[in-house]
Amino acid sequence: MMHRRIAVILVVLFLVATAQTAQSNAAGKTGSSSSGCTCHGASASMSVDLYGFPSSDYTGNTSYNLSWDGGPHIPGTGGFNLIATNPTGQAIMGSWSNLGTNVKQVGSELTHDGTSSRSWSAVWTAPQAGLGTVTFNLAVLYGNGNGNNQGDSWDTGSWDIQEATGSTNNPPTATNVHYVPLNPTKETGLAVEYDFNDADGNSEQGTTIRWYRDGLQIAQINDMQTVPSVWISKNQQWRVEVTPSDGNDEGDMVSLSPVMIENTIPIARNLEISPSSPLDDDNLELDYDYFDLDSDNQQDSEIRWYLDGNRITDLDDILTVSSLMIRSGDQWEARVTPHDGTSFGITKSTGLIIIGSSNNQPTANAYITQGSNAYTDDLLQVVVGWFDSDGDDLAGTEIRWYRDGLQVSAFNDLTLVTSDATSKGDIWYASVRVSDSLMWSDWANAESITILNSPPRVTSITMLPEGNLIANQELSVAWEQFDLDGDLESGSEIYWWVNGERVLEFDGLTSISSEHVYRDQHWAVEVVPRDGDILGSGMTTQSRVIENGEPNQPIIKLGAGSSGYSGAPSSFTDLGIANSLESLVVLTSSTDPDDEPLSFDITWSRNGYHVPDLDGQLLVPLERLEPGQIWEVVVIVRDPWGLTNQSSESVIISNLPPIPSWSTIPEFPLSGSMINFDGESSFDPDGYITTWLWQINGIFYSGSNIEVLLGEGAHSVKLTVIDDLEFSITINDLFILGQVSMVNSLSGEVSGTDIKLSWDLTGVDEYRIYRSSSPPESLDDMKIVGVTEENSWSELAPIASNLYYAVTQVIDGNEILWIENGTNSVNVDASLVANSIDSTPTGSITMLSIPLTLIFLLLAVSSIGLNLQIRRRSSL
Repeated sequence: MMHRRIAVILVVLFLVATAQTAQSNAAGKTGSSSSGCTCHGASASMSVDLYGFPSSDYTGNTSYNLSWDGGPHIPGTGGFNLIATNPTGQAIMGSWSNLGTNVKQVGSELTHDGTSSRSWSAVWTAPQAGLGTVTFNLAVLYGNGNGNNQGDSWDTGSWDIQEATGSTNNPPTATNVHYVPLNPTKETGLAVEYDFNDADGNSEQGTTIRWYRDGLQIAQINDMQTVPSVWISKNQQWRVEVTPSDGNDEGDMVSLSPVMIENTIPIARNLEISPSSPLDDDNLELDYDYFDLDSDNQQDSEIRWYLDGNRITDLDDILTVSSLMIRSGDQWEARVTPHDGTSFGITKSTGLIIIGSSNNQPTANAYITQGSNAYTDDLLQVVVGWFDSDGDDLAGTEIRWYRDGLQVSAFNDLTLVTSDATSKGDIWYASVRVSDSLMWSDWANAESITILNSPPRVTSITMLPEGNLIANQELSVAWEQFDLDGDLESGSEIYWWVNGERVLEFDGLTSISSEHVYRDQHWAVEVVPRDGDILGSGMTTQSRVIENGEPNQPIIKLGAGSSGYSGAPSSFTDLGIANSLESLVVLTSSTDPDDEPLSFDITWSRNGYHVPDLDGQLLVPLERLEPGQIWEVVVIVRDPWGLTNQSSESVIISNLPPIPSWSTIPEFPLSGSMINFDGESSFDPDGYITTWLWQINGIFYSGSNIEVLLGEGAHSVKLTVIDDLEFSITINDLFILGQVSMVNSLSGEVSGTDIKLSWDLTGVDEYRIYRSSSPPESLDDMKIVGVTEENSWSELAPIASNLYYAVTQVIDGNEILWIENGTNSVNVDASLVANSIDSTPTGSITMLSIPLTLIFLLLAVSSIGLNLQIRRRSSL
C-alpha cells in the first residue's frame, strides 16, 4: 500500500510539472467585451478608446469607419473583444464589414486574429432607423511578451450612441378630403378641401391636385384647389385627385367620387310698378328683369299681386292691373318668383305702392300737458288737435313718441308715457297725424320737454362700530341712499352731534379720530344726501353713549435676560435667544382706552403644563431651563372695573451649538508618517458631543481620534461635531507639513539569484524593507521583508519576475510610511534569475521543469514495478 501511495504522488508531481506552460488566445476571444481579460493582471495605466463615431448622433443605415486601441502604441502583443448591442444587451445593433488587419468576426462580435497588433479597425453600418440607442462594449489586452499571464494589462470601455432624430422622412397624408360645397352649382363654384398631416412636422410643399371634367383631365387648372367658374357648367361631372407632398416624399393619392354640377336658380331683379305715384284712375304696370347664370330661358315664372296685404288670385301671372280695381288709399304690392323650367328662384317684391286721391288732407297739432316741470316719476300725456277743410270727420289718429331723437315704438298710438320709461336728462316729444278716412295729415310735433333731476334720499344710516362704544375708539358713519335717476352719491353733507350739540369742526367727516372720543359722551350723526347736483332729504342716527372700555391686548416679549417688566408702555430692552444658560424673562405692557390704572396677572406653562410656583413671576430661573423645552407665558391685564384682556407668547429653549476643536499627536508630527488627529477638546456648553466627522483632503473619517497618512504640503482639515440634540458646527483649517524624509540614491540589482539593495545613510534609527510582485500604490500593497541599520540589504530572489521594493526610515520611533517611485522605491527585474540555475542551486523552477518531469516519470515507473513485485511475492 505504501508503494501505491508513492506512485500516485509521483504521477501528481508529473502532472504538476507538465502544467507549467502558459496557453495564449492568439486566435481571439469572445464574451469578454464587458468583463475584460480577468485571467491577466490588470493595469490602470491603460485607457481604451473607440474612434470614428459621428459628431453627435448616428443616422440609420449609415456606415462609419471605426478604430480602437488601448492607449499609447508601445511594442508588444495585443488582443480585443468588441460588440454592438442595444442598451439592455439583448439585441445586436448594426453590421460589420471591411475588417482591418488582425480583425475577424465571430457571430455578432469582433475579436483579434493574431496578436501582432495593438490597434484595429472595421466599418460599422448602423441599424435601420427607429431602433434607438446603440451600446458599444470593448475590452483590450496588451501583453508584455514574457510567455505567461503575469505583468500584462487590460481595460474595458462602454459607449452609448443616440439615434439622430428625423433621420428618415415619413410621407404625409391627406385626410378629410371633400368637395366645397357638397352640391355645387355654377353660382357656388367648386373647390376641394383637405387636412394635410405630416408625422415629421414638415410643411406642405408640392402637393398635386388633378381635376377631371366628364372623365377628361383639365391640365390648365392643375394644382388649383378652386375651379375657376369659367370652366363650370350645369350637368357637368367633376372629379378630383389629391396627392400630398412635404417637398421630399409624396403620400398616398386620394380620389373622390364624381360630383354633378347642379342647376343654378334664376333671379328676378329691378322690379318696378308704373306709374311710381299712381292715382285711383291709373292702370298699374309691372316690369322686371329675368336673369339665369346657366343661360336657361324663363319658363312658368309666378306673378302675384297683393292688395292691402291680401293676395288677389284673379291677377295671378298678369302684368297689368286695371284702374277699375284701384281705389284711393289702396296699398298694392307685386311679387315675382322666377322659374327656369327646372327650379324656382327667390321671390322678389316691388314694395308697397299707395294709390293717391284728390281729397284735401286734414291738419293736426299737439302739446304735452306736463310742460317744463316733468320729473322721472311723472307720466307724460299728449293732447291731439285736428282740422279738416272738407268738413270730414276724424277717422283715425297716429301718435309717435321720441326720446332723444329716437322713436320709442312701445308707445306707438298711446297718449301716455309711463314714468318707468323716463330718465333724468331725457328729451321727449310726440309727433301726431290724423286721417279723414281718405287722406292722412302731415306729421305735427308737440313742443319737447326735458326730464328734470329727482333729489336723492337716505334709506339707512349707521354709526360704526356697532355694539358698545368705548373711549379712544374711532367712530365712522355708513349710509345708503336711493336716487330715482340712478345718480351716484357725490357731495353729501355730514353733521356730528356730541351731547346734543353740533360740532362744526367735524362737518363733512366720515370718521372721527379716537382721541376725540371720551367715556360718557353721547354721539349722533346726520347725513343729508347729494347726487352731485342737488340735496335730498337727510337722516340722523340715534344718540349712542361712550361706555367704559376694556384694556388693550397686552404686548409681550420673551427671551433671555436678567429681569422682567410689566406696566405702562415702555421702550423694551433687547432680549437674547432663550437658552438654558440664562434666565427666561417676560416684558409686557398695555394701555387703557379710559387712561385708568392697570394690573397684570402672569402664569407660566412648561411643555403644556402649568407651573404654579411661577405665577406672578417675571423671570424663570436658568436652573429650570433645558434645551428643547417649550415655555408659554399668559398675561392678563385688568382695569379697576374688572374688564380684562389677555395675550400669550411661547418660546422654545434653544440648543446652544457645540464648539469644535482639534489638535495632533504628536504636536509636531513628521511629514509622511501616520498622524493622530484628536478632536476630544471639542465641547458642548449645554450638553455633550455625540459625533465627530472629519474631512481631510476630501476624504471622510469618523471618530474623536483618527489616524491619517499625510505628505508634504498644505492639507485641508474640516471637523464637524454634532451634539446630543443633533446641532452641528463645522470648522475648516489648513494643516501644513514640510518635506518628507526619505532615503537617497536607492538602487536595486540582481546578482546571480540574489536581490541586492543599497542607499545613502541618513542617520536614522533603522530602515525597513518592503516588497511586492506588482506595482504598489502604497505600503498597504506590500509586505515587510527585512529590517536593517545599514545602508544595504539583500535576499534570495523569491520568484523569477518583476519585483518592487520600498525602503522606509524610523525616526524617534515613528516610521515614515510615505513611498515615492524613484526616491525610496525601486523596481528590480528578476525574470532572468532562472538563467543562473547551472551555477547556483537556486535556479528557475521553470527551466528545470523538463528534467524534473523525466526524473519523476522514472521514479513513478520504478515504484509501479516494485509494487508489482511485492504483490507477486505476496501471492506466492
